[in-house]
Amino acid sequence: MEEYTLTLNEIKKINSCFPDDKPLFVVDGNEFKASSSDWKERLKAKAIERGIWK
Repeated sequence: MEEYTLTLNEIKKINSCFPDDKPLFVVDGNEFKASSSDWKERLKAKAIERGIWK
């Protein structure tokens, strides 16, 4: 599996696609972590919804 390095700005951009009460990632200062264990499924579903992933 490939690994990706994301910037804090990229994380904030990704989070902006999700409701404020259910962000994909929790940002704490200069660090972030997944907000739930299903983050991969939620991200894939959003990508499919937006036509980015088929």
